[in-house]
Amino acid sequence: MTEKFRSLAFLIILLLFVQSVKSEFPLAPALYVFGDSLFDSGNNNLLPTFAKADFKPYGINFNGGATGRFTNGKTVADFIAEFLGLPFSPPYLSLRGSVKLTGLNYASGSCGILPETGNIIGKCLHLSEQVDLFQRTVEQELPKQYDDPEELSSYLSRSIFLISTGSNDYVNNYLQQNFYDKSKHYSPESFAKLLIDALSQQFQASPSSFLKV
Repeated sequence: MTEKFRSLAFLIILLLFVQSVKSEFPLAPALYVFGDSLFDSGNNNLLPTFAKADFKPYGINFNGGATGRFTNGKTVADFIAEFLGLPFSPPYLSLRGSVKLTGLNYASGSCGILPETGNIIGKCLHLSEQVDLFQRTVEQELPKQYDDPEELSSYLSRSIFLISTGSNDYVNNYLQQNFYDKSKHYSPESFAKLLIDALSQQFQASPSSFLKV
């Protein structure tokens, strides 16, 4: 219990520090965000799912109100964006027109590493879909704003990539024995290995070298 309290206290202090230290000039050109409800900034608003956060009390302490963030205020990704001196990465599905050069958010609440995770709640963008959307951004959208491939490569190599995923593979999959059979075929240890292997394969399969692990 003491160790958990220390970890929580450290996280709170870290977030307060990040909030107070804002860069005058961006420390990176862009922040690209992947993951689940911890980072989702509004993608699920545009998907047919029960996993939404576009209503109160979500967003009651956020300037934009209930934007689809699964929190009353900012997400950890938002705090990191502020620390880097960047605007908040907008949800990919909300984009109209050209992409934002300061980054994008592909995260989707209720989803995880495995493609079936969260599908009992509705549609969400599982991790491999998010990686595919990022790849589409790199191959089809960003070249419109970078004539020189070397400039684009330099931009991506200096960008920050943030990911939070895996918890829903337990909450919305492994532990939901009435809907999924993973717990019948995998022990907790073997399921954890399955997730790690799947995560590694998804990134290794990406044509983009910036998502290699």
